[in-house]
Amino acid sequence: MESLGWRCNCCHSPFARSLLLRIRKKSFLLLVCGGFLLIRLWLSVPSGFRKRYLEDWLNEGDEGFGEESHDVTQRLLDRKENLLRKCSEIEDKLEDGRAESPFNSMARAALLYNVEHKLMVCVVGKAGASTWRRHMLALLGIDEGHRPRAVKNTDLIDAKRVIGLRDMKDVLENPHTTWIMNTRHPLERLVSSYRGKFVDGKGGKEDRLNEYVKWAKVERDKAYVNGSVTFLEFLEAVILDNERNGRAGMVSYLQPSATTCSPCALPYDYIIRTDTFAEDLACIATNLQLEGIDPELNHKSDGSRSATFGDYYEGIPHEMLREIFFLYEEDFFLFGFDLPPFLLEALREW
Repeated sequence: MESLGWRCNCCHSPFARSLLLRIRKKSFLLLVCGGFLLIRLWLSVPSGFRKRYLEDWLNEGDEGFGEESHDVTQRLLDRKENLLRKCSEIEDKLEDGRAESPFNSMARAALLYNVEHKLMVCVVGKAGASTWRRHMLALLGIDEGHRPRAVKNTDLIDAKRVIGLRDMKDVLENPHTTWIMNTRHPLERLVSSYRGKFVDGKGGKEDRLNEYVKWAKVERDKAYVNGSVTFLEFLEAVILDNERNGRAGMVSYLQPSATTCSPCALPYDYIIRTDTFAEDLACIATNLQLEGIDPELNHKSDGSRSATFGDYYEGIPHEMLREIFFLYEEDFFLFGFDLPPFLLEALREW
């Protein structure tokens, strides 16, 4: 008992308390640093998805669809069949219970709905989302004029408000519902986001990504002058957003299409890509008798994908290109987007 009392008294001495405090501080720092190292290590480990597919993908030279059919009906059919096949491959090979229920996916997706035509559209930021809002309002007879963003009457087309969560399951199970999603090449979406949100590098709005850019600059002892941002710094912020918040928690205009729309959980009938938007929509509008829709509305001509978007990626380190690819890997895989030569080169070094 005396020995125990002596130990207790020692623990209450100033020296002992100081020693314990230092030990606790060091332990805390070790835990924090170790946690960060584990997180970075976990992020650097190839996911089950990429381990199973990337090597075969590159060795076989599968760079996407290649040349799509000029027949629009056949092209839309090919995209749907490709999506179903790729989703089936993922489900068969991953076998890790990651599949999300269709109802949960529907509740989380960015969906627009028209009751009369039973039309459900999943919109993706910087991939025709604003244009689709105007189309859906046009089906209600509402003209938003020439405003770039149809936001005034969004509640009239937002699926969660139009249907209500209680009735979503009925709409999901209704075989007469037509499901459409719009997507865009991930690398082109990033360039579009950079040009739109950061005025092509000249300035940025005060959103979360802008804060991440500031942090990236501070880490390199660079000044944040008038919001100026290089494309490399923008990509650093994109990667940081994913690392801190996960794909589903990223700012909306950066989330992968597969995250926003859950294409393997929801029964999409049509996949529209921005590079063929007007042709695809014209065909669908005819099939569904969607009167009042103008496929050319607020959209450049088909094939308008900038021939120079790859210029933005010149000089981007290969390690960063690989991180960007792994962030959007499911979009590349599921929607058959091509892998540009500079990206293929970076991936083959991995």
